[in-house]
Amino acid sequence: MSTLQIEIAPKTAHALELARGEVLRVVDIDGLQVADLVAFDPDNPREHFSQGFTRAYNDKATVQVGDHLYSNLDQALLTIVEDTVGVHDMLFPPCSRHLYEHVFGIHGKTGCREHLTSALQGYGIGFDLVTDPFNVFMNTGIDEQGRMLIFEPHSRPGDHIDLRAERDLIVAVSACAADVNACNGGTLTSIGLELLPPA
Repeated sequence: MSTLQIEIAPKTAHALELARGEVLRVVDIDGLQVADLVAFDPDNPREHFSQGFTRAYNDKATVQVGDHLYSNLDQALLTIVEDTVGVHDMLFPPCSRHLYEHVFGIHGKTGCREHLTSALQGYGIGFDLVTDPFNVFMNTGIDEQGRMLIFEPHSRPGDHIDLRAERDLIVAVSACAADVNACNGGTLTSIGLELLPPA
């Protein structure tokens, strides 16, 4: 039984505190929707989830049940304890106003970086630290020329991933705002969060 249920509307984000041992379930409510997740040490937010160290310590570019998500200071932050999709991304930064303006030529559109920063404002975590998300349900690859590619997610309605906190954390999750490529299947929908008691 979940102790908390939250629905994150499209193009927004939500931040919450996790106690050690609690499990955060991220749910794709309608399918084909990516969620950007960032995690911080509450006492020292400059320690946060790192894509690069997570790839290095798991010795692979993706993660699966039993793997840890690591911080930029080499510490395990979260462990994947259940996953109904198995396809996620640790290559891309959060989408942002700058990306949309300078790469796609779209002015005035905000992205996950702005939305996550807004959600984290009450914790004193600023834009400069929102750099390195775990892109839940995002389906990506690399072609023969080394270019990063984005494909439609594999997630379907109700698919989820469960992440157990290995220490007290501040976590923020966005319902990704990207509608300029296949990232979210062309339609922006909501993401669900459930806080499960310690296993």
